[in-house]
Amino acid sequence: MTTFPPPCRLYVLLATAAPTALIMRRGPSAWWHLLEWDLQAGEVRHGAWLRGTLYPRRCDISPDGKLLGYFALGDGQSPWDTYFAVSKTPWLTALAAWHTHGTWTAGCRFATDNSLTISASMDKRPFHGSYPYGATVEDLSFDWTRRDLQNEYKRGWRPFSGEVERIPAGLREAVLLQRVQPGGERALVLAHTGTDFQRYGIEGAQISYLREDDDGEITPLPEAAWADWDRKGRLLMATYEGAVKIIEWRSGIWAETWSHDLRHLMPAPAPSPSWAQAW
Repeated sequence: MTTFPPPCRLYVLLATAAPTALIMRRGPSAWWHLLEWDLQAGEVRHGAWLRGTLYPRRCDISPDGKLLGYFALGDGQSPWDTYFAVSKTPWLTALAAWHTHGTWTAGCRFATDNSLTISASMDKRPFHGSYPYGATVEDLSFDWTRRDLQNEYKRGWRPFSGEVERIPAGLREAVLLQRVQPGGERALVLAHTGTDFQRYGIEGAQISYLREDDDGEITPLPEAAWADWDRKGRLLMATYEGAVKIIEWRSGIWAETWSHDLRHLMPAPAPSPSWAQAW
């Protein structure tokens, strides 16, 4: 685990029904930046900058990757101090917004029809705009580990079913999940060792990644701050150094086939385009 702050911190929300993802980038420390990652074209498109706080592990994007449900802590007056909103990716212009009663929020999830379920201590009806696909507010049920890993569960990660003895000794007591490569025989393994807000980690989550190849060998991925498979079975990675990468199995080796460096971006807030300002 990295023991010093990297140039930026990255987290990725991966669409389940389209070749797209949303990169959530923190840095400088008071700023967040959203970027759309087109996995088919191999392009990254810049979106919103926010001076405030986002909670990526409690956010979700719609199956087609076009909508974002997010929790934010801003510097505005109530009800824009702590709120949940829906926007069009990769922007943060709220098309519907609900006031939350503090940051006691557990997450949200889009269904296949874009209906939305929100788990939070919050008002049942939006104070701004409306949501045309239907939204349900659940009573808050808070479990730190489940909160940290809910996006993985939504994408198909399941409890590790292999032999724990093959996991490095320091991770054997962790919460272990695995995700089998789509169309392949390999797997990714995730080890959640707890929550520590004094150390590097999105929302304090201490996560390590490993790769299990088809011969059963397990290899740590120390550079990975986030990792998952895309629908083609390619390994996607966001690194501690501040890059996003695509890694593929070619000619008997894992080869980096695409990368994009996000380390040195500086805040450049701009209005969202007109298409992102209305339904």
